[in-house]
Amino acid sequence: MKIGRRDIIEIELGDKVEGSRDLFYLDVWLLGRHITKIDNVAYLKSLIAQAEDDLIEGRDLSKFSKYFINMSPMEAHEFILSTRDSESTNFDIENDEIYPNQRILNWGPNTDNATCFLIPVAESIIATIENHDNGPGAGTFFTGEIDPEYFNNTIKEFVESGAKKI
Repeated sequence: MKIGRRDIIEIELGDKVEGSRDLFYLDVWLLGRHITKIDNVAYLKSLIAQAEDDLIEGRDLSKFSKYFINMSPMEAHEFILSTRDSESTNFDIENDEIYPNQRILNWGPNTDNATCFLIPVAESIIATIENHDNGPGAGTFFTGEIDPEYFNNTIKEFVESGAKKI
């Protein structure tokens, strides 16, 4: 089952792994980048719970926009990461709410090779992706404008469809 568009966000929930009741093949793409290329076998029950955290209707993406003024998407991405760095002057500002408010696709080991955020820039929402894997493209950074409603609807459809497979 494929949900969404690869150039924006696409989630492909495949078949069960042979011999398992709970593991499924999973491929996630954001802005045309394969987010799950390292680990594409997922425990569906926990994955759905993690995906529910990505629903935008439950958060205000512009809540911390004052910090992103005059920053490029890459600078904003690095700033958000710095709020979790105990040696940074930005550590734990806003009671550590910035990182979880902006973070997306934090789906356990399946997405450990990438850090993704949604960041308000001017009147747009920009998705950022930092690639952490060891293969080609390691350390690369990608950005692109994304429609938050489309993102949210794709996640919602995945959650609803995935729950039916459990």
